[in-house]
Amino acid sequence: MKGRLKLKRFLQRSQGKSFLLLCHHNADPDSLGSAIAFALYLKSIGVENVRIGVAQSVSSYAKRLLTLSPVPVERNPIVEENVVVIFDTSSLEQLEPIEIPRGKTVIVIDHHTEKEKPIRADIAVVDSSRTSTAEIVWELFKYLSFYDEKAVKALLAGIVTDTANFRFANAKTFKALSEILERFPIQMGEIFQLVAPVSDENIDQAKRTAILKACQRMEIRKFRRYIIAVSKVSAYESLACKTFLNLGADIAVVGSEKKGVRISARAKENLVKKGLHLGKIMEKVGPVIDGSGGGHAGAAGANGRKNLDEAIKLILKEIERFLREVD
Repeated sequence: MKGRLKLKRFLQRSQGKSFLLLCHHNADPDSLGSAIAFALYLKSIGVENVRIGVAQSVSSYAKRLLTLSPVPVERNPIVEENVVVIFDTSSLEQLEPIEIPRGKTVIVIDHHTEKEKPIRADIAVVDSSRTSTAEIVWELFKYLSFYDEKAVKALLAGIVTDTANFRFANAKTFKALSEILERFPIQMGEIFQLVAPVSDENIDQAKRTAILKACQRMEIRKFRRYIIAVSKVSAYESLACKTFLNLGADIAVVGSEKKGVRISARAKENLVKKGLHLGKIMEKVGPVIDGSGGGHAGAAGANGRKNLDEAIKLILKEIERFLREVD
């Protein structure tokens, strides 16, 4: 794994430095869990000044992980630390409004590869063959001889959610899972409870309202034997996508223009097996919306500032081109 020796040498002389561990917009269990696990490692080697920062919010699926964190988790922090470690984030747009001043040591640990505007890092540990950033952190911990039960619980939460309960897992995923479970007496049921969404009655009502509005505004596009559902909402884009797939769509694309442009897309597994990769399509969308995009083959997203309609047209064009070729 590229970069890990350089990272190890850097960490060996970092006890006197201060660290800020950053997670992307609406931090998910993979991003936040990796940061929490890494914070536990830094504490174990004597680093006293550690914080975790999230851009804008923590997702409902990641909120229970906050109980595992040994350090404060802050929303949109001002960067004052010497070292900034960025998890599961391939572009700086995903960290807005957080700004990283010049002169900081920047470390990136990620399983995405950003081709358009990658983060300039002093040390990069990136492996796109991994299904989650948490797997990369586990590999680092083995390399650093750090084994901690609380840390691996946070990592398992990231692995479970980023693979959609192992639906997108590969051989490396199951190898990491096996290594962890052989070493620690952890029941996977505990991990699934850890990533259960946290919400109150008002949030639940807002979700239901958003989904109903998404259905009301849904446009059904038929391309040959496939059904593509497209809609716009003010929030909960990914949840709307999942709902559309459950209702029978083969592919779902949902966008929002509230506080910038956000787009989420999902596809059924049979299309992923045929070669559809929504993450690569979202990478092309990034420049159109003046932002960035990426993700997995079957689940991806993009964040930007403008041009939602133009972006959706591009996504549909790319999807239809794939469907034309695959058939």
